[in-house]
This record gives sequence, structure tokens and C-alpha cells, in this order.
Amino acid sequence: MVVKEGGHVTSIQRGNSTWATIAMAVALVLYLSTVQTIVNGSPSPYTTDVGEIQNALPRWGTIHWTGYPLYTFLGSLFVTLLRWIGVPPAAGASLFSALWGVVAVGLLVALLRELGVSGPLAALGALVAATSTSVWMDGSLAEVHTMTMAFTVATLLFALRFGRSGHRGDLLLLALAFSQGVAHQRAVLFLAPAVAVLVVGQWRTVWRGLVPAAALSLLAPLTYLYLPWRVSQGATWVFGTPGTWQRVMVMLLDNRAERIVSWPAGVVEWGERVGRAFAVTADDLPAVLLALGLLGLFALLWEKRWREGLALTLAWIPYILLTGAIWIGRVGDAQLAAHLPVTILAAAGLAVLADRLGRRAGWGHAVATVMLVGAVLFLTVRHRPRVLAVTRDRSAETVIAMAERVAPLPPESPMTFMALWGNDFWALVYAQVYEGRLPGLDIVDHNADFEGILSRGNRLLTFSKTFYQRPVAWWEGHLGEVTLSSAAPEIVEIALMPVLGPQDVPPGPELDLGDGMWIRSAQLAPREDGNLVLTVYWQAEVPVDADHSVAVHLVAHDPPRGAEDVLSQADQMHPVYGWYPTSRWHAGEIVRDHYLIDVPDGTAAQAVRVALYRADAAGGFVNSPWLSLPIED
Repeated sequence: MVVKEGGHVTSIQRGNSTWATIAMAVALVLYLSTVQTIVNGSPSPYTTDVGEIQNALPRWGTIHWTGYPLYTFLGSLFVTLLRWIGVPPAAGASLFSALWGVVAVGLLVALLRELGVSGPLAALGALVAATSTSVWMDGSLAEVHTMTMAFTVATLLFALRFGRSGHRGDLLLLALAFSQGVAHQRAVLFLAPAVAVLVVGQWRTVWRGLVPAAALSLLAPLTYLYLPWRVSQGATWVFGTPGTWQRVMVMLLDNRAERIVSWPAGVVEWGERVGRAFAVTADDLPAVLLALGLLGLFALLWEKRWREGLALTLAWIPYILLTGAIWIGRVGDAQLAAHLPVTILAAAGLAVLADRLGRRAGWGHAVATVMLVGAVLFLTVRHRPRVLAVTRDRSAETVIAMAERVAPLPPESPMTFMALWGNDFWALVYAQVYEGRLPGLDIVDHNADFEGILSRGNRLLTFSKTFYQRPVAWWEGHLGEVTLSSAAPEIVEIALMPVLGPQDVPPGPELDLGDGMWIRSAQLAPREDGNLVLTVYWQAEVPVDADHSVAVHLVAHDPPRGAEDVLSQADQMHPVYGWYPTSRWHAGEIVRDHYLIDVPDGTAAQAVRVALYRADAAGGFVNSPWLSLPIED
């Protein structure tokens, strides 16, 4: 509601704008200091979907359920505009979240001013919310949650204003914010009890304005037309195949409840879940601030402003219950999103409490201001390093560098690289499309047609760590019997038959290991970090019944005189990073293997020794002969 006198905005309104602007500027500076500018690789639950969003927005694509069409459309536009001035997509996507986080801060100041909080304390209360762990984290990452926060606060603000004024303009703004919020994130619907309490005295005005309010509300589900439109335009990054009305309705109506919500068995478990939910929120604000903030909302009840106090209490209680009902065996991104209204309203309650206490004495306002300033500074110092640890995590660079070990690729040997849908896949495709890396590599996720890939003559590679989640049995379920070999350090090649022949073995020392096993060649090479990589070409001359393990020792004396001469080890349960037991090998099969060997600082290594060993019937071990590779300066 804009209040004017003689055509000029009143000083009260100018004051509201001033304090909101100050709070928004401070929040923007904080978020810009931590905003993620690189493709995400952090395993933090705060970043579960960040890499997907970083790839989807610059492609004008769509993301996971529920599709978030308003977010993806506006975000794609925002990222595209920033790319025109040289801002990389990863940074642009994060800046889009920062922008919505700043908007949420400004709206929170406006809400607190409507509750009668003085300008300085309203700004400080909003900054308490802005510097909480989750709000700051979401304001620095490519995530949908800051837009949800903005709709949440806007809904409460316009409901409060309409409940007081009865103006149709406030009703229309409420209808727009609430409907768009629910369409964007279904959990916004839990604000309905609070909204009902705030507007309960304006039912006649609601009835008179029902048609335009309903028309505005219908705009929200219409945003889902963006999903099939992008399919029809041939978008290259579309989640959930929303190319038919049936699939669009799946995206529109899906709320993930059956996948993330488990109903507590009884009162005791409810208590445990709610306690856990408060613990999640206490990670945002210390328990003392959280408790004081939520109790501060009751200050409105003490002033006989029962509707406002009751409504704001009803605005956070459902989200504590929702956070408790969500459980996937660990704290996940859904919980971290569900509890955000609790954090925001606790910060608002602190400002309300400080304002009311400040009115009790002439010096009270100054003391309350100093206390909130201290809270903001404390939260800033406490949370900024944690946010930076996530946004500056360069794990994605490690993943990309690992994949680059197989590039550049010869034209006659096309390669397909499978990375699991998630951080690894998102990092590789981002690096290829937006950083010009991994040229010529065909990158797919775990839903690809692997049989078709191999039938086209492509080599099929993946990270060795992929086998922890997709073991050999999974691959054989798709392809039948497979063979494995190391294509590069920490990279495995999957094939239907052995990929190496005698002509592929470089010259090098050989050694008969017994049991039909040979080393046909072995080489040592230095790495840039001062460590070593050992490449071994194994061969099984005949089928091998026993499963052999691999011993790789870096020694200070050859042969070692005792355990003290073994400087480091790179042993494996089986060859090919432990995933390819020798009992699976075919007669004559050659298997390439790589071992990364740490060289401790300040040591004088003399050689690397490699051998096989197996368990015997008596429970001991049978060692093969050792091959020694001297280390030259």
C-alpha cells in the first residue's frame, strides 16, 4: 500500500524504503562475498541440486520435480543477460539466487515495519535472518529456495496489510504472491492458516474482489505451460519429459511426499522428529536466539494483537512439523528447505522483542539496537567460513581433471564417458559446454543405452568410484559379461571382450608371477604433485581359479630390510581398483592397471615393488615374486 500526501510519499514510507534499502545492500554485499562462481562439486546437502540448475538455466532448460517453471524461465533470462556481459553461467545462476535473497530481506523489513518495529531494528532483524546458515547458503548458491523465501514473506506481508486495510490492491497482491508461491513450491500452502487468521475480518472485501483475485491466482498454474513449450522448442536439458499433458500434470501435481516423508509411528517418535527439526533450525540460529525469536512473536499477543501473534505463530509451527515428517535417514535438502520459515520468523521475532523491550526505557532502544548489531556480527563471523567452505569447494575441478586424463581423443577411437547423474555428471557437461574442456568426449549418465554405445564402436569409460554405486553386477545386468581395464588413473574401461592385445603393451620389464599370471610390462612416471603413477600390464596365460590381491610398495631400500623401509603402499584387493578379480579373467587376457603412489615428504625412495598375493588353505598368504622398479633422480 502506497500512502501519499499532496502527491508526495510520506516520510514514514520514505523511512521504510531507506531501512529496507540499507538491509538489502548489506545482504547483497555479504552474498556477493561468498557467491559460488564455479561449477559445484560440494557434497553438502545444501548443494544437492546446484549443479543441475547451473546447467539448466543457461540452456533454458527445466529442472527436477516440480519443474519450477517461473524460477527456470526468469533464471534462464537472467543468466543469459549476464552471459552477454561475460559472466559465466555458474556465477550467473548463483547471482540469481542472491538477487531473490536480497528481495526476501527487503520484504522482511517491510513486514516488520507493518508490525510496528522501528526502522533500524527492522533492518537488523532482517539481517539476522540473512546471516543465518541456510538463508546465507541459499543466497550464495544456485538454488530455488530464496525465491520461495521471497514468496513466503510477501504472502505474510500482503495478508497483514489486507487484514488491516481491506484494500482491494492488497488483496490482489496477496492473491498473486500466495498463488505463485504455491505453484513454485507446494510447501508455501502451509501458510494458509496464518493467512486465514490475518484476513478473517475482511471476508466481504474478499467476496467483492473474488473474481480478479481468482484470475490472478490462475496465472500461477499457467506458468507450467513453459515446460511443454521448451520440449516443443527442442530444449537440450529437460527433466521428466513433460512433452504431453499427462506428464505436465505429473510435474504440476508432484510434491515428492511419498519419497521423502515418513509418518512417525507414535507420540514418542513425533517428539524425536520435532526435536530433530528444531536441531536443524538451531544450526541456522543458536538455540538461545531461536527460542527468544519464537517467543518474541508472543509479544504481539501480550499487546492484545492476537490475530498477528497467532498468525505468525501458525506460520512457523506447520514447518517444524513438516521438517520433522521429512526423513530419508539423514539431514537432506528437503529438510533444509522446509525449516526456512521457522528461521525467518524467529529472526522477525527477535526484532519484535527488541523493539518492545526498547520502548520500556529511554535507553532501551539503544541497548536493543546494540544487541541486534552484536547478533548480526556474531552470525556473520560464525557462518561466513562455513558458507565459503561450500561455495569455494573445488571438488568438481578434481573430477574434471580426472576425466581429462583420457583426452584429447584420437578420431579413430571415439569414447563415451558415463558419470552418475549428480555432481560428477553435472561438472563434466558444464566443463565441456561452458569451459571448452573435454573436447570430443561423449558424456552420458547412468540411464544411457550402454549396449547401443558399444555396438557403435565407442569405448565406454567411467570413474573407478562409480563401481561403489554401480558394481560389476549392475553393468552385467545391462550388457552381459563384461571385462574391465584401467584406461587412465582412476578411470575404468568397460567392454564386452578384452580391449588390449600384445601389440598394445609397451616395452618394459616382464616377470612370471606363478599361477599362470605375468607382468608383461610396468612403468613408473612422476606426477606434477611429486608423487608417482605406476602402470602395470597384467596377463593371465591360463584361466586363474584364485583371486589375487595386489601389493605395491614404495621402499627406501630394495629389498626392504624391515617394515620401516616401506614408505607408502598402494595395495588393492583385486586389480583395476579392486573391481576385477583375477578369477574372472579369460585365458590370454591382458589387463592394464594404474596405481597412484604417495611419496612422503623428506624421504629418499629407492624403488617401487609390485607383486601379487593370495590366501592359502591354512589362512596364510602366498606371495608371488616381486618386480622392482628403481626410482631415478
